[in-house]
Amino acid sequence: MKGISKTAHAGLSPLIPAVLAPPEMMTQAPPGFIPPPINPTGVRLETRELAPGVYGLLSSRPPVDNSGFVVGEHGVLVIDAHINGAMAGLIQTAVRQVTSKPILYVVNTNYHGDHTFGNYAFPQETLIVAQQKTAESMRDFEREKQFLLPTVGNDQTVFGDVRLRLPDLVLDQYLELDLGGRVVELHHFGHGNTPGDTVVFVPEARVAWTGNLIVGEGSIPFLIEGGAGEYLETMAKFTHTLEVGTIVPGHGLLSSGAILSRYLPYLSELIESVRKAVRAGQNLEEAIARIPLGQRYTPDIAGSDSPLAAQFAAFWAGVHSWNVWRTYQGMKGDPT
Repeated sequence: MKGISKTAHAGLSPLIPAVLAPPEMMTQAPPGFIPPPINPTGVRLETRELAPGVYGLLSSRPPVDNSGFVVGEHGVLVIDAHINGAMAGLIQTAVRQVTSKPILYVVNTNYHGDHTFGNYAFPQETLIVAQQKTAESMRDFEREKQFLLPTVGNDQTVFGDVRLRLPDLVLDQYLELDLGGRVVELHHFGHGNTPGDTVVFVPEARVAWTGNLIVGEGSIPFLIEGGAGEYLETMAKFTHTLEVGTIVPGHGLLSSGAILSRYLPYLSELIESVRKAVRAGQNLEEAIARIPLGQRYTPDIAGSDSPLAAQFAAFWAGVHSWNVWRTYQGMKGDPT
C-alpha cells in the first residue's frame, strides 16, 4: 500500500469544512421532490464481472445502492458497505462466491448511511477507508439515521442492527491501494453530492465507482449538499483526470464515461438559469416554476404505460427542483 500522495490539483485552496444536511431537509424540500426509495428489503445484489478480477454488485431494484469489489493477488477491496448488516452480508457472500482471499479494504465513497452503516459487519481486520471529510461527517450517527428515514419509508427496523464503525485509514485527495498485482486508485476531486465524494478507479480496466457523484445512466446531478459551482468544478477535474470506460454508480444503472458530457452541461445550464432568475428578481417559487428540467435531460417515456417509467421521470423532475432550490439559496446567500 502506498501512502497518501498529492494529485495534480494540490494547488487548490483548502476545501471548506463539511456541513451536514439537516434531517429535516427531506421534509422541507420544494414541492414535487420525492426522497429516493432505498429501503433494501427483498433486494438482491447481482454480480457482474466488468473485467478480470473486477466486479460490480448491482441492485435488483434501483435506486437501492450498488456496490462492487476488486480482487488482487493478496486480497480484496470492497466499494461501499451498504445500509445494514444484512446487506453487508450479501456483499461478503458475493465475494466468497468468487474468491476466498481476505477482504483487505472497504472504501466508503461518501458518509451517508446507505454507504457506511454496513461497515461494522465486515471483519475487524478489514480496513475501512474514506476521505477525511467523509470520516468527519460519519461521526454524527444518530443525525444520519434521521436524515435517511424518509428514504426507507420511515422503517426504523432497517437500521435496527447498525453500529457505528469509523474509518481506519483516511485520505485527502489521492490514495493508491496495492492489492498485489493490481493497484486501485482513490480520487477526491472536490465537493459534489457530498463534501468528501470519492471515486474508486481501476486503471487497467477503466472501471470507476462514483458513489453519489454520478447517480447512474439517464440521471442528473443531485445537489444534496453544496452548490452547483463546486459540483461543476469537481466534475471537470474528474473528466480531465480519468479516462473512464465503465461507471458503477451509487444507485442507478451502469453507465459509461459519456455521462460526463451530460452532467457538465446540466450544471452549467442550471447555474446560468438560476443566475438569470435572481437577477430578474424572481422569488424561489417563481424560479422553480420557470426553470423546468430541460428536454435533453428528461427521460423519454412517450408511448410508455409503465408506472415505473412515470415514477422515474417524476423523481428526476423532483431532483431538478431540489437543485434549483439549493442553487438559488446559494446565490441569495441563504444558509438554510
